[in-house]
Amino acid sequence: MTPKVNETARDLAGALRRYVTETAARYQKTGKHAVPDTEHLKLSLPPQLQDLLRQARKYSTPARKTAALGTGASLLLSGMVFGVANAATVTAPETVTERQLVNTQPLPEPQEQPAAAAPAEGGTGSTAPVIEAPPAKPSVPVDGMVITSPFGWRINPMTGYGQEWHTGTDFRGALGAEVRSARAGTVVEAGWHTTGGGGLRIVVDHGGGVQTTYNHLNDIWVAPGQPVGEGEVIGGVGSTGNSTGPHLHFEVLINGEYIDPMTWL
Repeated sequence: MTPKVNETARDLAGALRRYVTETAARYQKTGKHAVPDTEHLKLSLPPQLQDLLRQARKYSTPARKTAALGTGASLLLSGMVFGVANAATVTAPETVTERQLVNTQPLPEPQEQPAAAAPAEGGTGSTAPVIEAPPAKPSVPVDGMVITSPFGWRINPMTGYGQEWHTGTDFRGALGAEVRSARAGTVVEAGWHTTGGGGLRIVVDHGGGVQTTYNHLNDIWVAPGQPVGEGEVIGGVGSTGNSTGPHLHFEVLINGEYIDPMTWL
């Protein structure tokens, strides 16, 4: 719209609001049909607004509707004109035709998908990357796995002073509680630990340079050379050897070197 039309639309909206108010008051007072009179405004209206005004008059005549409907039509026209006047000050959006032109661009022709290659003998035919399952964690050697003394340097528990290198991890356990082999393997030692303070001790070889030891036991239920399965009960928690109370001293050796059992478990 041009600035002149914008001004005209705003004037008409204000005028119609005033006349709608007067019309409603007149109807309530006299009970007669009330039609807003805009002829005296002497406004040069655009064709669209003239058409709207004709439609409002058509539906507000006594022959077609009651005075209440005539007042409602006037209200509708007033709101429409006021909305047009306000919208005229904002940049007009793209037209419906323009949107249709944008949306009617031809779709690309579907491309023929290449045939899947036949799977190699013994294969699955899938092109997804093969993800290897992580290695299974060893079974826990004793229920609860409550650590009472970790791997590494510590104060000697027997004397209460002096640093010593703790070669394993101590787990709390009741006297006689089941001790299990962390992995399948072969028992290579089962008896009293003659070269250290481990008391009754079991050593299981798991192959690949990995061994586990179970110390301070109260019971030994396996013998050297005996194969054991993962999680198989091999003894009972005790307090034999250099021990201040029932617990399991558990060690892991890789190629003869002690490592932190918690990193292996």
